[in-house]
Amino acid sequence: EDAAIWRSMGWRLREAGQYNEAEICFRKALKLRNEEGQSRRDLALVLSESGKAAKNAAALTEAMALLKEAAFTNFARRSGRRSNDRQVSIVALEELNALIAWCAAVEWPEGTRPTVPELDAAYRRDLPVKIRIVLSWDADETDIDLHVLEPDGEEAYYGHRRTSSGGFVSEDVTTGYGPEEYMRKEGLGTFKVLSNYFASHQTALTGATTVTATVYTDWGTAAEKLKILTLRLDKPKEKHLIGEITVE
Repeated sequence: EDAAIWRSMGWRLREAGQYNEAEICFRKALKLRNEEGQSRRDLALVLSESGKAAKNAAALTEAMALLKEAAFTNFARRSGRRSNDRQVSIVALEELNALIAWCAAVEWPEGTRPTVPELDAAYRRDLPVKIRIVLSWDADETDIDLHVLEPDGEEAYYGHRRTSSGGFVSEDVTTGYGPEEYMRKEGLGTFKVLSNYFASHQTALTGATTVTATVYTDWGTAAEKLKILTLRLDKPKEKHLIGEITVE
């Protein structure tokens, strides 16, 4: 009955493409941690990915509803730092907008189109980018930083959030499970994804922390593709290479 273990197992099953099993895990975690926006976002992501693969309108409809809840609900559980809670809301809103755009770009048989939740026009905008990297981790109360080394050698991270080539890194998240993200509208070449394990403030049943970097190319378009990179971390204050992605 530990939500962290269900979440960790769900992330590994998602990485393996076992969406049905991952969905079971994330539903269990949400039941145990219903007061978290992150639990809704976890379930929404696996429903979104499985729904896109199978063109399952029901899964996509539920994913959009969950992302809207994660974006706009003031949940009972707060991280203690406003920026951390706000980051989950911002990322969920971005993902909701991207999923709405994807559903609109795909042809659906008559009467099977996913149901898009009502959304104030002020929050609705298509934001397609060439590359998007989202870093999350499976240990609560943990500070892990996303670093991205761009093809020209410039490094984007919380201390250098905007690069000369148009890269952007979100606010620093110091507790919870993330997420931190990097986005760049245009750009080709090899991007290196790194994490800096700064600190952990808990002793978890899951032991060491696993970071998951979800890398999207052509995000927010019908041509969107994703790759999942993971790394197990057990030594704080060390920078680690999670993986590389080449954009052509």
